[in-house]
Amino acid sequence: MLIETRGLLLVVGAVFSANAWAVQRCELNGESVSRANGHTTAGKSGVMRCTDDSGQVRRLDQTLRDGKYVGPVLMVLADGERREYTLNERGNRDGLARTFDGKGTLRKEESFEDGSSVGVQKHFAEAGHLQELHFAAGRRTVLTIGYLADGRLTELRCAAVTLVPQDREVCGHTGRASDVTLHRADGQPAGAVSYLQGQMQRQSVLDREGRLVRNEELKDGRRIKRVFYPSGKPRSETDFIERDPNSREGREGVAREWAESGQLTQETAWAEGYEQRIQQWYLNGKQKAQQQIRRDGRNQERTTESFWDTGLPAAVNVERNGRLLGWQKYFTEAGVLAVEDEHGERGVLLRRKHYNAQGELVREERFLEDGSRI
Repeated sequence: MLIETRGLLLVVGAVFSANAWAVQRCELNGESVSRANGHTTAGKSGVMRCTDDSGQVRRLDQTLRDGKYVGPVLMVLADGERREYTLNERGNRDGLARTFDGKGTLRKEESFEDGSSVGVQKHFAEAGHLQELHFAAGRRTVLTIGYLADGRLTELRCAAVTLVPQDREVCGHTGRASDVTLHRADGQPAGAVSYLQGQMQRQSVLDREGRLVRNEELKDGRRIKRVFYPSGKPRSETDFIERDPNSREGREGVAREWAESGQLTQETAWAEGYEQRIQQWYLNGKQKAQQQIRRDGRNQERTTESFWDTGLPAAVNVERNGRLLGWQKYFTEAGVLAVEDEHGERGVLLRRKHYNAQGELVREERFLEDGSRI
């Protein structure tokens, strides 16, 4: 059985198991041949037709050139689905490929180049209308437009340049921003989106009750995304500088999270692609923790101050590359220092100091590498 490289289907390949051809009959140029025995097809050219009245694949017409599977392929499945494509010298799909359902309706029309999707890819609904239009480039899908039977859109993701006639208006390639309403399969509004020169300017997503779930906007060079609770109150927000997708510059801005009560619970500041500061709050409004993150080459140092829900200090921890380093402080709920731990390289605990309720040192311990105390 042939297997195509790059994860794509060839002949029977990844979709059908080896026993799909239980009782196969193959013929090439009027002679009986076997797919399991390459000696029967070695050096031969023509169209080999295989049939199996009980298998998942009922018919397979495959072109051979000098004993190699190169050229057009026709596959008919048990449910009547028909697939047509072409293989190149490397055994990969190349050129136009079509898939028809058991009723003969065209369901897919795709283009391949040495096994990779390229250019326009079309998916059709059972009723025959265009349901999805994709454009593939560089092994990525860079454009997607989804349609209902009446032409209304269900999905829209645009590229920076116009790629097909269908994307000019909706992707804002005419010089003005588009304003597109998106719909669910039942025709109900699912939200709206606006593009200018292929760049998303704003987007809103609605749930089935018509409530705003999330929105997004590009404002003054910043991309702002918000998620909402069913009550309409904000749940989270990210506010980052909009970067060129090909830029090496990292994330820069602020991310926030709220409880449904409206209390801010977390705020994270980013710069040069890394977290710089994280703050957390209890639902009663008291600060829960705050972290400062510093980078020195490949090393990252993080200082975390934790607090009891009364606002009094609970702990101060210092980490380097994810491991505790140096002195760590732990406090009672009254805010009195209770324990200090010293950690060395690789996070190993070296010393521990114990304090009484008045904050006075009462005992000190040292630890060996195996964790034993002296």
